[in-house]
Amino acid sequence: MINTKTLKRVKQTYQIDLIEDVFFSSTYHVTFIVDLLLRPRKIQILTGDVTLLGFSKQESFLFSEIASHIETENALAEVEGKETFLEDLTKKLINITEDMQLYIPLKIKNGTLWLLVGIDILTKNEGHTELIFGRINRIYDNTPKGILYYKSTYQDSLTRLFTRETLKIHLQNPTYLEGAYGIYFDIDHFKTINDIYGHKAGDLFLIELANRFIANWEKDVIYYRLGGDEFFVFVLNHSEKQIIDRAKQIIFLIENLNEKAIAAKVSASIGIVPIKKECYDYTKLLDLGDKAMYESKNKGKGMITFAKDV
Repeated sequence: MINTKTLKRVKQTYQIDLIEDVFFSSTYHVTFIVDLLLRPRKIQILTGDVTLLGFSKQESFLFSEIASHIETENALAEVEGKETFLEDLTKKLINITEDMQLYIPLKIKNGTLWLLVGIDILTKNEGHTELIFGRINRIYDNTPKGILYYKSTYQDSLTRLFTRETLKIHLQNPTYLEGAYGIYFDIDHFKTINDIYGHKAGDLFLIELANRFIANWEKDVIYYRLGGDEFFVFVLNHSEKQIIDRAKQIIFLIENLNEKAIAAKVSASIGIVPIKKECYDYTKLLDLGDKAMYESKNKGKGMITFAKDV
């Protein structure tokens, strides 16, 4: 249905052609299709001027050509992972099962341009999506509020580590839990730093510790701040010996982080929880980790306890 009466009235009153000037505006309302059955996969432009987005003027783009324009150093990637951001974005598109909206950051000379792209499924066959339609609904010069809210929910504002909510999400897919462990720890004598040097020094201590974790990024190791001075480390592809060695490294790092750490004699009490496919519930894991951590604390600072030993 096309409401020609309304279209005509708007054009006469406001000199705006809603079809040409709004729905198919050549400025930024770029529309495209992706035929997921074709190889190699391409984004085929239907309407709009892609040169305004930094692309060359052509009718279709390989996924690899689009990828070179995407900025991986962005607020969303800080939460979802910079190393896998492009791969994850591609998977969302080719494995789409329902209509969705995507935030896509593009590289520009003076920063990042954010696109809000609506994706609609046009055809399916036996549950598999075949043809999708996309349309750029909005362009942002700055990081969208939706991304900032998402980041504040899933990334701790002080340390930039992941939050409890992120851990819940990461534990929702148990299929890849190979050699998986959780390291639950808190910092012994952290209160001493606050008492001697003040709460600002305590915050700086946590920030410095988190920065060490971030700087030594490893594919199979993810760090979370649960709150206060409590942390969780989600580890994959580790043997029991390797996880114990990693726990010892965390203790050594905390004890020797800086002069204040040494003066205050801080350390860490650690609880280790094996994460199995049949037992990966978020609440149970944290409860087991917490109990194992407190068992370590009862033994004295700098101790390690396996949940199976609690």
